[in-house]
Amino acid sequence: MYLDDLIQEHTHQAIKSYHSIGTGLFDSYKVTLKNNSNVFIKIQCNSNDDLIHEAEELRILGEYVNTPKVIASTKNYLILEWIEQSFNPDAQKELGKSLSVLHQNHNDYFGFFFDNKIGSTPQKNAINNKITNWADFFWKYRIKFQIDLAKKNSLLDRELYNRLINLKDSIYKILDIKTLPTLLHGDLWSGNYIATSNRPYFIDTASYYGHSEADFALTYMFGGFSDDFYSSYEKALPFEEKMQERMPIYMLYHFLNHLNLFGKIYLDSVRNLTGKIF
Repeated sequence: MYLDDLIQEHTHQAIKSYHSIGTGLFDSYKVTLKNNSNVFIKIQCNSNDDLIHEAEELRILGEYVNTPKVIASTKNYLILEWIEQSFNPDAQKELGKSLSVLHQNHNDYFGFFFDNKIGSTPQKNAINNKITNWADFFWKYRIKFQIDLAKKNSLLDRELYNRLINLKDSIYKILDIKTLPTLLHGDLWSGNYIATSNRPYFIDTASYYGHSEADFALTYMFGGFSDDFYSSYEKALPFEEKMQERMPIYMLYHFLNHLNLFGKIYLDSVRNLTGKIF
């Protein structure tokens, strides 16, 4: 099998067994090697840079926080070290502290070194545009991009489309803040970290340099994060004033993305958030 040859080339071990793992977007496997160690592999049939970019994001974040070690990546597969999940009563506290460490890393401009994806949705990152205005970046490359995509996908009626477009002035006003472009996980929900007995690992990123608060939007939307998570983060990096005023904007990006990914079941959530941004 061709895949066996690839894994052996990079691990220098024969394959003992495969165990399929459902991750949604890719064919994924836990692979046990002859020496009884394990690796994780993602495979895609379409040749593109998605897995190469995922590997690069893990390497970038891995300079500051725990991420799985990248063993190899190509246009068709990604091999990572296997991280064994285990119970840790302090996992939430350690996760919050780790996120605060990540958020102490900055760039000169908002965006990223390459475009990536959030789920299966393209995420444009203003490559080489040198954007220093956070409101401008978030409107053009996050909110407006998702609105246009939802319109293209025939998911918005005229009334809701107009309401969303008319949020522009409010979003520019609310996000008119001085903030350093901060390294973000980008897709931080409870399924995108692994708790182990002694440390958390970040996985499945959609990273870019943005406002640190944007990383909390999904944690509020779908749960899975305790008070320990927020308090340990805030102990290291105190939250900014008016954070709750900005949070509906950051949540809107993700609800629009879910609308584009999963359909009109998310219309009410999008509609409700438009009433909280003023």
